Amino acid sequence: MAAETKEFKSYLASKCIVGYGIINGIVNAAIFFGMNASDPNVTFAAGKVVEEIVLTGALLGLILTWCVVPLTKMDLRKNVYKADAERDGIIAKLPGGAFTLSIPVGVIAAVVSGALAWVFSMVLPMPLTRTGMMVFKGCMCAIVGALSGYIVVTRTTQGFASESK
Repeated sequence: MAAETKEFKSYLASKCIVGYGIINGIVNAAIFFGMNASDPNVTFAAGKVVEEIVLTGALLGLILTWCVVPLTKMDLRKNVYKADAERDGIIAKLPGGAFTLSIPVGVIAAVVSGALAWVFSMVLPMPLTRTGMMVFKGCMCAIVGALSGYIVVTRTTQGFASESK
């Protein structure tokens, strides 16, 4: 039995919030913990927290784009969801290919993650412990992953719908 075609907003919510957000946050937190497993007493001052999050945000935006563009196109070809994304917003002005789209998405992810990390570094108790940084990084990756996923899915859908006409 064929699965029912999802509405665009439902597809966005499930893919971006759960897949590219929450799951991405958990994976990045686990990777961070593994990378710092040998030093349980490591701490992270505010500047290092912001630096770590900006770099991670930029890489997350780039890599996520390279993965999400082909997955989104595959879902569009399989008619998994309705391609009814808005075609006149700012996202429509971004480039459409996986490589060219990854650059602005990486920049947006770096800027947003850096700004959020800077604000949070003013209210969180610094320095962060390894566990504190792991939780913070996981939460930041979930937010930035969901945002990046939203941009990529929306832009890819707009481009796919335009190609189909």
